[in-house]
Amino acid sequence: MSIIKSEDGKKWINSFIAIVSILAGFVTIRFMETMGEFFDLEAKVKYFLMISQGIGILVGLTTFVAILKNKNASTHMNEVYAELVKVVWPDKDSVVKVTIGIIIGVSIVSSIFVGVDFTFRKILELIY
Repeated sequence: MSIIKSEDGKKWINSFIAIVSILAGFVTIRFMETMGEFFDLEAKVKYFLMISQGIGILVGLTTFVAILKNKNASTHMNEVYAELVKVVWPDKDSVVKVTIGIIIGVSIVSSIFVGVDFTFRKILELIY
């Protein structure tokens, strides 16, 4: 059972590009703010916060347009989406069973490590 439909490809690809662009703009804004604090640019440059946010928005928009216009990026994302549509997702019951099995297995292994650690700690206390 596939959750993703092949006809929704363009919508999901554009959403992914928008998220990447927002992240690029956010990172740029945070970088500008950090540089502003480091070099005390808030006091030296009038409207520094507006300028840094404007640059961040500009970087985000530029990233969005650049990725959309790049043929290699578009082709790659279409291929990735086409492969993602082929994925067969497990049902809820099998996910729950495997998760419980993993939790039990990790608990057993961690209890073994705790036991070995406790044993070696007691042995070292007797020696020293």
